[in-house]
Amino acid sequence: MKVGDLFKLDNINGHTSDINRRTGIYLGEDIIHRDDGVTITNHRVLLVGDSQSRLFDQGLLKHMRVQNENR
Repeated sequence: MKVGDLFKLDNINGHTSDINRRTGIYLGEDIIHRDDGVTITNHRVLLVGDSQSRLFDQGLLKHMRVQNENR
């Protein structure tokens, strides 16, 4: 997935009804460097209809299907 790609989420599960089957734009990695030396890579997305971006962890990438590659 590249910055600017339009994606659609799968039906993930019943606990994520606010994001199931929604469309959004991938904004890129959002990396956190903790004080204990651990680096965490999250992914920032903007879902259609939302006014603020969200952070997705690595586990949600498998549920994102690219609709329009912006390359």
